[in-house]
Amino acid sequence: MRTVFYHLVLVGTFIYGSIFHIWYLIFNRGEKRYRYVCRVAKNWGKNLIWGSGSKVNVIYKNGSEEEVRKIRENNEAVILISNHQSNVDIPALLGYLPLNFSFIAKKEMKKWPAIGRWMRSFDCIFLDRKNARQGMKDMKDAISKIKKGHSYVIFPEGSRSKDGTIGEFKKGSFKLATDTNARILPITIVGTYEVQSRKSLKITPNKNIKIIVDRPVELKNMSREEKKDVHNVVNKIIKDNYKEGKNI
Repeated sequence: MRTVFYHLVLVGTFIYGSIFHIWYLIFNRGEKRYRYVCRVAKNWGKNLIWGSGSKVNVIYKNGSEEEVRKIRENNEAVILISNHQSNVDIPALLGYLPLNFSFIAKKEMKKWPAIGRWMRSFDCIFLDRKNARQGMKDMKDAISKIKKGHSYVIFPEGSRSKDGTIGEFKKGSFKLATDTNARILPITIVGTYEVQSRKSLKITPNKNIKIIVDRPVELKNMSREEKKDVHNVVNKIIKDNYKEGKNI
């Protein structure tokens, strides 16, 4: 029953949003539309977590709560690097992290009916990984959006975890951060794999989902060699917090 209810909420909220919010997307542009979609997305995320019968607890480490407050107040663009456990990760992050941000997506999603419109309005970055020339253009567009003050979530494992463990991080996933010197905010998600694994549509409630936020990683003062290894540095932070979070 929980699985059916969750998917009814998923479909129902999407239909509701398409009917009652689509006009705002059509008649508004720029920052005004982006901020509006961010608010809609946060409500959508919380509704899906509610529909899953789960609860989310945000845990701040090493003074990160104060840093997040400053990021929000200063409208600072950051790169949020997170492990990827489940489809539930996205609504959990949208609903419970107190920042505005969007996502890096594959280019095919840009043309998806209805969903593509929402993602474009959400200022998602669509990367073409098969066409190097187009990929470079996409990266230039992404850099301009970072400079405009928009933050982005990147899942550097490349796909959802097959067994709940955290894989290695792809070095190329950090290019947006190293090219812009935007600070990296390490995010660790614990418990969403237990709600819905990659292998199933089944939803199992989990009252102990945790989002662990660590102190931002500064790139400005790093040497070129240090930047080359930043993917391993962030990977270790997230893996260590995941082990700690599993025992809380």
